[in-house]
Amino acid sequence: MKNFSFLALIATVLCLVGCGPKETQTPLGATGEYVLYSKSDVPGKVGIKKANGVAVTPNVYSKIDYEQGLFIAQLDDKCLLLTPENKVSLQSSTPISYNKNMKCFETKEGNKSTFFFAKENGKVSGIFENYGLDENQNLLVKENGKFGVYTQTGKLLIPISNEILLIDKGNYIALNSKNAKLPMLNDKGKIINWSRVKITSFDKDGKEAKAPSLAQVKKLIK
Repeated sequence: MKNFSFLALIATVLCLVGCGPKETQTPLGATGEYVLYSKSDVPGKVGIKKANGVAVTPNVYSKIDYEQGLFIAQLDDKCLLLTPENKVSLQSSTPISYNKNMKCFETKEGNKSTFFFAKENGKVSGIFENYGLDENQNLLVKENGKFGVYTQTGKLLIPISNEILLIDKGNYIALNSKNAKLPMLNDKGKIINWSRVKITSFDKDGKEAKAPSLAQVKKLIK
């Protein structure tokens, strides 16, 4: 009788194992370090596991991409940028993508752009009209018609208050009107009166440096 009970127990366990949700896996990325997994009891949802079977995330996402060592995941109406430790580095209501030219992740919600530099763990947000990495590998932006600079750590290096911002041999040269009531620019952004121009210079770390002469600046403008 005992043997029969033991065999019945074994049969029940095997049945439960065999009748449980089935899991499928697909490779994630080219390294072979991670896989996407899905289960038959939660169709349409995926999670992340390491190749050794250890779960990184639960299977609750509708889509996951692997980019530059991080995961771009879609959860309901949110997009998340996840670390291998399952921590959220960036969250957005719109898609997150990787910008190869700027070497950062970016997203845009309405007019607001957000950039995340993974290596430096830096985040920059704003309603930018133009943006891009300069020769110092800092983020040069234009907002409300003014120019400024952020580092990739997210620090504001040069305030966004400059009418013209030049770069020469790694230094930033800011050109602004000496008097707000006497503009130096016309409606096309061209300097109309050099006597109204105030010149300020900063080094690559944002510290004030010796300003170039007016003649030197004119050559840079040309």
